[in-house]
This record gives sequence, structure tokens and C-alpha cells, in this order.
Amino acid sequence: MRALLTVLSALVAIGAAPPPTPPTPDVVTSSQPAAVALTVYRAPYGRGAMNLDYLEGFALVTETRRITVPKGAAVLRFEGVAEGIVPVSAVVEGLPGGVVEKNRDARLLSPAALIDGTLGHVVTLTRTDRATGRRVSEQATIVAGPARGVVLKTRAGIETLRCSGLPERLSFAGIPGGLSARPVLSVATVSPVARTVTVRLSYLARGFDWRSSYVATVAADGRTLDLFAWLTLANANPERFPDAQLSAVAGRLNRVWTPTLERAVGALSLSCYPLGTTTSDLPEQTIEEAADIVITAARISLTPISAPPPPPAPVPMAPPPENLGDLKLYRVPMRVTVASRAQKQVALLSRVGVPFDRRYRARLDPGQAIEGSPTRIVFALRNRRDAGLGLPLPAGSTAVYTTRNGERLLLGEGALTDRAEGESFRLAAGISRQVTVMQERISADIMRIVVTNASGTSAPVDVPIGTAGQRIEAIDATLPIVDGAPMWTVLVPPGETAELRYRYCWDRCQR
Repeated sequence: MRALLTVLSALVAIGAAPPPTPPTPDVVTSSQPAAVALTVYRAPYGRGAMNLDYLEGFALVTETRRITVPKGAAVLRFEGVAEGIVPVSAVVEGLPGGVVEKNRDARLLSPAALIDGTLGHVVTLTRTDRATGRRVSEQATIVAGPARGVVLKTRAGIETLRCSGLPERLSFAGIPGGLSARPVLSVATVSPVARTVTVRLSYLARGFDWRSSYVATVAADGRTLDLFAWLTLANANPERFPDAQLSAVAGRLNRVWTPTLERAVGALSLSCYPLGTTTSDLPEQTIEEAADIVITAARISLTPISAPPPPPAPVPMAPPPENLGDLKLYRVPMRVTVASRAQKQVALLSRVGVPFDRRYRARLDPGQAIEGSPTRIVFALRNRRDAGLGLPLPAGSTAVYTTRNGERLLLGEGALTDRAEGESFRLAAGISRQVTVMQERISADIMRIVVTNASGTSAPVDVPIGTAGQRIEAIDATLPIVDGAPMWTVLVPPGETAELRYRYCWDRCQR
């Protein structure tokens, strides 16, 4: 029995001993990549100018980094990744021990996070003296914040920030621990050896988009044009990508929604509480990037590019697009710097002497009464090799120019959808008030169209009628279906008119 008690006592002693504390893993930081490549995918339904505050495209970011990995457990911090990173998409290649865990740090440096991380600490409060008008600084302790206002303890007592009615600002001695001025992706690894390695970090990131911007210049002969295209890239992230290898993917990609990563600390809210003074009813204001407390660069909002600039001096053109399944991949031949919160344009294609047909166009709705409406001037082109083109044309904006007495003049702006090789397309080139269209009702279901040409040359006119689901039957004529709608095409001699009568209904027309 005594021996048994001795054994039990030993077991109890062993069980009561605290477990050994695991060693703290080493933390290794990679401040920036040595090289970066961006492959940008367009928004599925994006057309026209891009808004930096609402970009629906994304990018595959591939970074090459040199990092020293210690032996055993370690946490590797990759600073400077795109703020719009999708953490679950991140892949790290080249680590001796692989990746055990990965995490995107949501505690980014901001006014709200700065207040939250400095609670109970002393800061410097600077404000204007009401009597002298001079700036006076004093020590203050942050008691509460950032939600529902910032409460300070000063020599005068307890008060709230920006409720004195005078300019005020806070100065901080340093950055609180755990905050990062730049987005960070951290990964845990266990390496069998200590080694300096080159790793490749790849991830998807939101806040990107791109468009094509076509610039057409009519030649002196009036029958051909020179076509130039810009690749316009937009980056809404606050990160800059220097000397990036840039590619763009055209086509519609199937995407699944993923939740966005929210900051650990929300926006800074400044509220004034009833103090019995003239400043007690100041409105609440939410400030995330306040000029007097933010310690990083202010965000820049650029005006979207509308009309693309004219073609530059000769520059390297992008090579022909590569097939990427049903998508098209365009590679930019030189490295470019993609600035933060900005748009970037690089040359995409250039063609000289492309023939076109000048036509007039007016889309009509059945039952709509119109009197002498002007028509749109369009340049019809064929995307074929024998017509000077013959390559996939990604969607984007268009601008058509002409030259008069050495002066460059804009004729019209429009938009272009994706066009495959062999297809036809149109460029908007202005409005004609000499070629007009009139439509009137003859009976309950019969309409009459009259096209008038007051110009001095014959006018080829295209009149699309109705939309999908409507039944259009021309009287004494045949209307072919073009781009999903019945099309009346007529050549009107100078100074003359042309007429068409048609019957319309939603199902089968009754004669």
C-alpha cells in the first residue's frame, strides 16, 4: 500500500506540473518584392470610362521575393501586398518547409486604428488659443475612442476632440504595436534548414480593371483611317507596382463572390456631447482619412478618362493576343509602373490605311412618333486581314478625329463591344442634320418611316426597328435580321426621300 501511495503521489506531482511553453516562432519580414507581374481581368459588364471608386475587375498579382528562412517554426510577413488581396487565393512557392497557415493582417494604420491602439496613453494636443490666436500644445491622455467620439483628459478636465470650436489636432510619439502602415500577408512555416530562398507569392486582388481606348483618325482621302488603341488600366489600390510586367485578359470569366476583408477597426467617429456651450450641438462627422491626424499619404481621386488622347510617337506595340481558352491574353512588351489610385495607358495596337464605309443610322421603336430626327454618322469597318485589321478587338471606348487646316477635330465618341476576327463593327462619328428620319402612325398597327437626304451626295441609311420579342413585318419589302433586330437598309439619292411601311405586334400579326 505504501508503494502504491508513493506512485500515486509521483503521478499527481507530474500532472500538476505546468506544460512546457512552446518556443515563440521567429518573425521574418519581407518589406517589398524584387519583381512583380500583373495580369488584369476586366469587369464582366464594364463599358466606357472607369470610376476608381467602383472597379469590378481584378488582377492576378505574382511577386518574386528574396527571404531568409530560419530553421524551425517561423512567421514570414510579406509587406506591401495589394490592399484588395483575397487571402484564400494566396499561394507561396519556394519555401523549404511549405506553408502551415496564412493570414491577412486587418489592423492597418488609419486614424481610427491609431486612436484605438493609443487608449490610455499620452499624446500631444495642439489647438489655437482663443485669446491670442496662437497655436498651443499640451499633453493629453486618450480616455475613449474611436467610436462615438474621442475623449481626452487634459489639465482642464475631461473633454472631447474637436468640440471647442477651434482647430485641433493630435500628435503621436510613435505607431502602436500590431499596426502596419501597409497591408501584410503572413504565413507560418516550419523549415528543416535555415536558408535564403527566392519565393514566388501569387494572389488575386480586387480594385483593378482595364479597357481599350480606340483612336481613329480619318485620312485625307476620306475613305480610310488610321486606327490606334490604348490599353487603359485602372488601379484603385493604395499600393504602387513599379516596373511591373503587365498583361490583360479579354473576355468574360465566370466569377464567384467572396466576402471582403474588413478592417479590424472601423472609421473614426467624432461626436460632441452636451456641454452647455455654443458648440454642444455640432454635428457628428465620420473621418477615416482626416488631414490633421492621418500619417500616411492622402488618397487621390482622379477624373475618369473620357476621350482617349491622340496616338503618341512610335512606341513598341503589344504582340498579337494569345488564346487562353475562350479568353484572349494581351502582353505589354515593356515593363510599366502602375501608380496607386490612378489610371495607366500603354499602346495596344496600330493600323494604318483601314478602309471604312460612311453610313447613317437611326434606331426606331415601333409606335414612336418622330418628326425630322437627325441621324448618327457611323464608320462601318470589317475586321479582316484584307481590310487592314484581322485580329481580336477587345471592348472599350472609341473616338474619331479628323484634321482641318492642320487642326485636329473630334467627330464623335462611342463604345465598342468585343469583336472577333471576321466580324464587322461601327465607330461613332457624329450627328447629321441633313439626313433625317420621320416616323408616323398609319393605323393601329402600321407605321410609316420616311428618310430625307438634304445633302449633296447619296446617303446609305441603316434603320434598326424594334427589339427582341417584337414581331416586325415590312409591307412590300423584306427586312433582314442584323444584330438581333430587323434592319431597313436604303440608299437615298441627294435631295430625295425613301419610304417604308411596316406592321408590328408582339405575337403573330393579324392581316
